[in-house]
Amino acid sequence: MALDNLNGDELASSWSQEKQPEDSPHAVVERPVSVIVVNPEGMDAHAIMDDESTLETNTIDEDSNGVSTQASSIHDSAPTSPKDDKMPSDQAIETQIHAQDTPPTPTPTPTPTIQMQKQTNTPVIASATKPRPVDEVDEPSRFDLSALQNILPEFAGPVTRFYQHKNILLTGATGFVGKAVLWKLLQALGPNIGKIYVLIRNGSNKRSKVGRPTDRIRNEILSNKAFISLKRSIGADLFDAIVKEKIIPIAGDIISPDLSITEEDREMITRDVNVVIHCAATLDYHERLDLSLETNTLGTLRLMDLADECKNMQAFVHMSLAYLNANLPDGNIQERVYPMELGDPEELLKEIVGLELQDIPKATQRILGHYPNTYTFTKALTEHLILKRVDYNRLEEVQGGKTQWPVAIVRATQVGGGAYEPLPGWVDGVTGANGAIVLMGNGIQVLQPDIGDTKADIVPVDYLARIVIGSAAYIQPPGSKFLLPYNEILANNAPVGNSNIPHIQYFPIIYQVSATSIDSVSWRKVYESSRHYWMRTTKITLPTAKEHFVSNKTFFKAKIFMRNHMHQSFTSVSTTINTNIGVNGNTGNRSEPSLASRAIELATRVVEANQPFIRHRWQFENQNVKEMHSFLDDDYVFSLNGYQHINWERYVANYSYGAHIYITQGPPGSRSITVPLQWDCALYSKFSNAKNSIIDRQIESVIFSASDIEKRTERMLTQIIMSLEKPDNESRDKKMIEEWVNDFDASLDDWCHDDSEILKDGATTADLGRWSVSVGEDDQSLKVIVLNDKRVGNSIRQIIDTSGVPQQTVVGEAFKVLQRMKERTQLAYVWFAGAFLDSLFKNLFTSIRIKEGDLLKMKESIKGKNVVYVPVSKTILDQLLVWYICLRYHLPVPAIVCDEALALLGPISDILRIAGAYFVRRDQSTRSPLNTAVAAAYTEALLHDHGALSMLIEKARSRTGRLQTVYRDGVLDMIIEATLERNQTKPTSRQSTQLQAQYQEAYDNGSSSSLVSKGTLFVPINITYEKIPELRTLIDQVLDQKSRAGAASATRLTAPSTFLRPSASFVGRAANKDNGTVEQGKYGRVYIGIGDSVDLKQRVQEAHTEFEKDGTMAINEKQAYSTEYVAKAIQKHQHRAAIVSPVSLVAAAVLFGRATNGLPIGKIYEYVEWLRAEIIEKGISLDWQAEEDVETVVAYALNLLDAKTNIILDGKRITEFTNVRVMDHADNIMDLSYMANQLVEILLPEAFFAVLYLSTGPKRVSKDDLLRQFNFLVHLFKDEFVYPWDKEQEFYRLLEWYTKKDILTLAEGDNTYYKTLTMDSDHTVYTQICLIASFLYPTLDAYWITSCSLSALRDLPYIPRKIVPILSQWIAAHLISGRRTIYREVLSTEASQNAVDNFLVIGFIDAVHPKTKLSPDAQILLLELGVTTNEDLVMVSNRENISTESEVDSNKANAHEHPDSLSHLKDIAALCHEIERYRFGADAQTRNHGQNAQVFDKCQNQIRSILRAEESYATQHGMELIRDEDQMIQLVYSLKAGSGASNPRRVSEVYNLKS
Repeated sequence: MALDNLNGDELASSWSQEKQPEDSPHAVVERPVSVIVVNPEGMDAHAIMDDESTLETNTIDEDSNGVSTQASSIHDSAPTSPKDDKMPSDQAIETQIHAQDTPPTPTPTPTPTIQMQKQTNTPVIASATKPRPVDEVDEPSRFDLSALQNILPEFAGPVTRFYQHKNILLTGATGFVGKAVLWKLLQALGPNIGKIYVLIRNGSNKRSKVGRPTDRIRNEILSNKAFISLKRSIGADLFDAIVKEKIIPIAGDIISPDLSITEEDREMITRDVNVVIHCAATLDYHERLDLSLETNTLGTLRLMDLADECKNMQAFVHMSLAYLNANLPDGNIQERVYPMELGDPEELLKEIVGLELQDIPKATQRILGHYPNTYTFTKALTEHLILKRVDYNRLEEVQGGKTQWPVAIVRATQVGGGAYEPLPGWVDGVTGANGAIVLMGNGIQVLQPDIGDTKADIVPVDYLARIVIGSAAYIQPPGSKFLLPYNEILANNAPVGNSNIPHIQYFPIIYQVSATSIDSVSWRKVYESSRHYWMRTTKITLPTAKEHFVSNKTFFKAKIFMRNHMHQSFTSVSTTINTNIGVNGNTGNRSEPSLASRAIELATRVVEANQPFIRHRWQFENQNVKEMHSFLDDDYVFSLNGYQHINWERYVANYSYGAHIYITQGPPGSRSITVPLQWDCALYSKFSNAKNSIIDRQIESVIFSASDIEKRTERMLTQIIMSLEKPDNESRDKKMIEEWVNDFDASLDDWCHDDSEILKDGATTADLGRWSVSVGEDDQSLKVIVLNDKRVGNSIRQIIDTSGVPQQTVVGEAFKVLQRMKERTQLAYVWFAGAFLDSLFKNLFTSIRIKEGDLLKMKESIKGKNVVYVPVSKTILDQLLVWYICLRYHLPVPAIVCDEALALLGPISDILRIAGAYFVRRDQSTRSPLNTAVAAAYTEALLHDHGALSMLIEKARSRTGRLQTVYRDGVLDMIIEATLERNQTKPTSRQSTQLQAQYQEAYDNGSSSSLVSKGTLFVPINITYEKIPELRTLIDQVLDQKSRAGAASATRLTAPSTFLRPSASFVGRAANKDNGTVEQGKYGRVYIGIGDSVDLKQRVQEAHTEFEKDGTMAINEKQAYSTEYVAKAIQKHQHRAAIVSPVSLVAAAVLFGRATNGLPIGKIYEYVEWLRAEIIEKGISLDWQAEEDVETVVAYALNLLDAKTNIILDGKRITEFTNVRVMDHADNIMDLSYMANQLVEILLPEAFFAVLYLSTGPKRVSKDDLLRQFNFLVHLFKDEFVYPWDKEQEFYRLLEWYTKKDILTLAEGDNTYYKTLTMDSDHTVYTQICLIASFLYPTLDAYWITSCSLSALRDLPYIPRKIVPILSQWIAAHLISGRRTIYREVLSTEASQNAVDNFLVIGFIDAVHPKTKLSPDAQILLLELGVTTNEDLVMVSNRENISTESEVDSNKANAHEHPDSLSHLKDIAALCHEIERYRFGADAQTRNHGQNAQVFDKCQNQIRSILRAEESYATQHGMELIRDEDQMIQLVYSLKAGSGASNPRRVSEVYNLKS
């Protein structure tokens, strides 16, 4: 909602309500902006991230037991998940699925809404007084807050109503608690509050930072990520207006007798202030006694003096701490003030004030005999003096003097990071709790080994801030009849927990804010959760909680700390600081060691000072806090209910993240490890029945020790990761192979000889199908079923009848086929495979994320059905990931259908085998009828016996990162047939195994087979990888270039150019990183998207109905039509299941910058945020939570995109103006293009429309022309992209969108549109359209260049189909050199091959068999050049004979379908010119049309130049060929010449091309 265009009433409404798109995966409907954080118990979860913070040198301006002032600019992580972490039962699935459709409770900060609107200025109404604004600028604010400040939302609670128009004096705002209080005031009360006077030291004070109060507020408070996030959530204009109008800096210092404030400021404060919130204190525990007294004690008394002068004082809130006296015994701590053990407080004050400097040490020593440090002493003294002051005021009031104003003392135990606000895990400085988390993350002993079960009394700072603010609204003037809250000695039988006498008023009111008011947590759980974070995000090694917390300290020190190299005392910390800085990843910056070491040193002092307190088992009385809970129940924005049941595991993980990022300057781009609510991480599941799986346990070997097993696993992981990253690597010598085999066999042997019965427990094996019984090699029942299958029998009889081969021989051959194909796993192997994959994925990825709702919905839908999982094919790991997910979440674990080629990949093949893979020859042209029959029979038997399969419907892994067209391998037909028909009989009765009984029961169940009646469901799955291990290999294949390992010896047909060379930075990276070690989690996150299940029977029936309606196809096409129909349904739901990573958004933005030689990083932020909004608007899940800032998201993405290799950042320091450009080599471009391509398939219709809009020259265009051009692009790329959407619906949807946005304007009374958007009229929107169009431009250029390369067919009647992509690559190198294209993606042979395939389908070229056209001599020469005679030749098609039907989309062959321009193109040259019209936009086409129109002819001339030779290749070999054959052979040879085996050279070098 654009707030600046509304009137006063609308402004008030917009302040109280802000909406997100309801189809957003994390949308919050009807979110009150003034209530950005409401009851947190149901809050959505968000993973937060940050980039940098600065540690301040000052330790003043804060309270809450030891918080240092630290300006931070980093966010953190997410709120809690539900209390019960057990996965819901199946009975509750329906309820939970529907519950997910309910809008979640509002979150801390809403997702920013990106809108393309212009803002208008609104004049500011001046306030009654003219205070100095925070931001002294000449420009007026865009918002008139006067329209808002008199309007309260209907749901406003008592706190909100109390603070309306109230003016507040706040101290300590630069500290941890002070910042949290100020943030909450701005966030919850906004325009309704009066002024907030912030007392802050001036820069002239030596103890303060340089700068005026205005500058300090801007630099130390408003630049904090908490306030930046708030600014984004409510809008920059509104935030700036609130800050400008509401925050008034007051220069002052509480250590000065007069507070160092001017007379003008004092007059303003005494006239206006209603509430004082005093958070300032010195936080140096060992501050000199007189200085500590000045700040903590006298400073408070001076503020009370100032409050006395205020004419309308209504509340005074003093921040204190609960840890005052370490000598108090364990047990109940009253909400009272305990006696000073050193004498009368007033006398102590006089004594200390009168001390000479030389007497201070002696007095300090006396005090330290009773108090741990001067900080706790002065805070305790302050409380006593406040009570004395109140008592004096009472006497004055009784004598007719001034009425005593309400006073509250808020005590806190250890203040921790935010649970929900301002950001989950947010911290700002080093408190006692923060310090402990920091030190744990650096391997320093913080918690003594005997306190594991002691309560960790940690209070979230946002919980404390609500109580501080709420206390001022709750407390009332006491009058003169009250008791001072001194502690009382209770009788032995007195109830514990409430020492207050009923109907007696105690004043001042003391609030003891501790974990007593919320669910408590032990130090053991805090340690384990923090350890989990640090172990996952750094290289630090920490002992488990079981090892850490022991009763025998001697054993603990001797074993644990020697093993883990941890420091046993704080005095030894200094020796490890610099070492651990490197461990945590902060290297390469000279300032980082000093920042991190200072943070650790400060944390050490703070934690050491708190040690006397954390060992106590105190129970803090909290009756007043309970009353506050009840009071705040009625206030929607300050309710404390959500804090009563905190998920501590999640909280501590977020808290550790905050400490890592905000305090110790963690690596830029770090993101929280916590997953959003309603999501789960399969590697570290929160569900008890998923995380306590067998695969998580350590196997017990009778031969090998635990250390041996750990080393063995590491060796195996290193080898398998190497095989994934470098499958063509020849460095795996015999020794490595033997080592793998030995380790693999030893692992299997250990699992097979495990003595525990847990492997065979029925509860753990229920989802393992046939593997729940150890079947292994000897599975006679299944063999009998397969060999007696009708199809196998028919194939055997056919072979016998046609060839006369003996039956025994043919049956033996069928048996051999089955033996090669069948899976061979067993129960122990399955558990080992699961355990090993768990270790593998934890090494490769940081997390594997999946929606809980998807799991529940799938589990419900597949009940009683056979299930076939169908993941999108992107890596070799796809089906293993699906298999692992099923094993982890107790879903039916599938047997895996694999291509035979995957049986020869070494270690990965071994893992596939023990995971239950069976290997089918997927290429139907090389599969014999007998092989096909056995495969179909085995698939049917396994589907019904095991109940679950996993298969792929694409030919191979996607080399572009996009969905691919369906590969017709017949496996899908086999599954359809297995479900709908009965081809198998029951097994022989001679087998009496358990499986035999199961088969018998299945086959004897009724007149019709139960195997046939049992339905089959396909489960479409779309796996998103932020980075894949095989990317380097896939890019080599796409570019048709040699792998790095075998570049010198490979002899395949290729013609790489200078643009294909590996960059120097890539070579350096390989040299630096390839050291035999595995970098954990370097491939980022994985997202498992599960689409709606596809019911096979239902879809086949629908296909039959459609087939009958069509009436144009032959009856023998019915089966193929049904299979295609089912495949399209699967792909449609795969597409809808996509989950987008922000890495794709950043890659797309960086690639877009090529047109301008880079983009400022600020522009990348802008484009990425806009793309985010577009993705959310389409209802696609995006892993970018509301609290995550764009700076950290981009930094995170750049790390995964190998920024040091693929991207150039100009300049030494990164600012918003830093230019970011891609390293312009094909390898680097393809890296980024692979990641960006995920956006292409999601925004493909938008890209089509953007391209045709930019390419349309005239200002006026008809709807028919737009539709014709849209159809042209759709048809042109029909085999390049998968279209899971209706093209006509998408066209009209986009046309309507462009019209609503005034990008196209419909002419009156006409069916034409005016193009109203230009670069000058609206640069932002125009650039956004260009960005979307850039998704398609590289592919357009690849098709254009491929059509140019086919100009060779003007001189040659035919050329080998295999050579066209290589020829296109060669042409592309010339066009790149001539600056005719900026897209290195055109060097991809895959795009060219797809273009050739599509040109064949749409009828511009034809394919013929070489034997029908070429002489034997020509065929021999082609074989010598690597072109086999089984590969087609392509030739020019006769367009005059193309039927009208072939020019229309196969899905829309109706009479009303608008034809596209393909039907008007007479030849390949015309197609080339037509494609050229859509390149770069209308303006560029107009300027370059004259030159580009000649490109086709120039390419033809270039090809002719290499056909001319003094002596042709055929002549050199003594063969006389006809001219056409001779020139064709010469073309192939010329392209081959650039990659000779003995001295490989680039074709571009042969032809003198320069980069």
